[in-house]
Amino acid sequence: MSTERAFFQKMEEFGFLGHIYDHLPSEFTAVFEIARVLEDESSELFRKLQPALRLATMDASPNQDIKDRFQYDIPSGEEYEADYIRNRRDLPRIYSWQFLLPEEVFDERLAERTLWLPVAKAPVIVPVQDAGESFGFDSQKQKVFILFDTSNSMRAHHRIHLAKAILFYFLNKNKEEMGFISLRTFDDKVGEMHTAVDAESYNALIRQMLRITHLGQGTVLQKAVLTAIDDIASMQNLAGAEILIITDGAVVLDEELIRARLDGNTKLHAVKIGKAQVFPSDRDIEDRIVAGKGMRNKLVNDLVVQEHELEAMLRNTQSKEKHQQLAMSLRGIQAEIRKIKGEIGEEIKKVYGHELQRLSSVFIEIEDFSETSVFLASEEEIDDIEMLIATLEEDAEQFFAPEMTKKAAILHDHIGFLLRYETNEELRKRLEALDERLRNFLTKALGEEAQRQEEGVEGQVDRSSSISLPMTDEDIRDLHFLLEFDGKLGKTQFRLLFQFIKRFFVKAAKKLIKRVPKFKLR
Repeated sequence: MSTERAFFQKMEEFGFLGHIYDHLPSEFTAVFEIARVLEDESSELFRKLQPALRLATMDASPNQDIKDRFQYDIPSGEEYEADYIRNRRDLPRIYSWQFLLPEEVFDERLAERTLWLPVAKAPVIVPVQDAGESFGFDSQKQKVFILFDTSNSMRAHHRIHLAKAILFYFLNKNKEEMGFISLRTFDDKVGEMHTAVDAESYNALIRQMLRITHLGQGTVLQKAVLTAIDDIASMQNLAGAEILIITDGAVVLDEELIRARLDGNTKLHAVKIGKAQVFPSDRDIEDRIVAGKGMRNKLVNDLVVQEHELEAMLRNTQSKEKHQQLAMSLRGIQAEIRKIKGEIGEEIKKVYGHELQRLSSVFIEIEDFSETSVFLASEEEIDDIEMLIATLEEDAEQFFAPEMTKKAAILHDHIGFLLRYETNEELRKRLEALDERLRNFLTKALGEEAQRQEEGVEGQVDRSSSISLPMTDEDIRDLHFLLEFDGKLGKTQFRLLFQFIKRFFVKAAKKLIKRVPKFKLR
């Protein structure tokens, strides 16, 4: 299980320390805390999700079949395979059992040259697969098509952060087994398809998913599943792909339609977050009873026809005695209809909204977790955070690089996140003190550097108190999104950041003025 000491390493893997082109998701460090729990094999969350987060072992590949084909009765130093004779001179070398054939059959096969003999062939050299857990495309590996729910309901109870942690853990755990990854998001519409075919695109896919900020309305799960099935059917490199669905939605699916579209090789696996359910309305139950094909459904429909006939007869009957008899029969039929409809309705309620569970080979439903239990920092974790800050301060004494400001900024955001859930007053004070150290660290670094640049100080600088390397436009952009948060520190750092940005604009303007040719007035 990762500790807080792995914080910067994980932030780098998540893509939260560089190449930031937009605002980071709210409480983005929650993914780190949840991922730590997923890595703990003794945790209840790990045990619950494990059946859905590990790919099944692939069958032996064709290369293995080729290798095993020549394992029996092979003379040392040579390999043989059976082949037809090509000339009468090959007769002494044919398999001896063929001399037991009837003479007519033997002569016929000799004339047709269909007698068998062993022919030496070169050994089959099977390529050795690269070892290790690095991701790489291989047509023999399993393919995975991921459908990732980005609906607005995922905001509740940090479901979106749990979903991101599950996605990261699944992809990271199965690097070696996966040869092709496809992914689509879905909310009120199905998103574009993203793919990963090598290590670079694999890492890019992870970072893109973890940075998702927009959550839409609605959950078009059925459309997403059908789209994935169509993609798998139409793209050769996706043949046999398994579909993994990560969602919190309780939705009604057309089970028969989806089953009809699934082929025998495509399996569905689903992780459902939360206990949300859907219940049929009276109208839904009525429609299903009418459209049903069971014996009781047919009986209900026949009784309804009789009900309408009796109602028509009642309207046209003048005899009081006949009217009473028809009314009694009508009440009996209506009671029977209500009884059968009630029985069918109860059965519909039991299965309604559970289509995804029945369609899935593996279906895992997990309850919303308690934020105070998962995000509650222990004394040991706070010790790790203090160690990270101390390391930053020590490194700054030797050589202060722009990367350190980004680490300090993102660690500040993490401490602020932990403070929202910390209930122990003593531990809260420790976190606040550590946050104050980070604020002083950033203020000293950014403030003195900005002042030095504005004053135009050249030559030697005190490297223990300001950035030793010039900040690039990319550094400025990343810091802009890392430091733009609410609160005391955010306002302070935004002011300092503005000084940096202003300095860059001034430098750019000076360069432009120098390039403009000067003209003398005549």
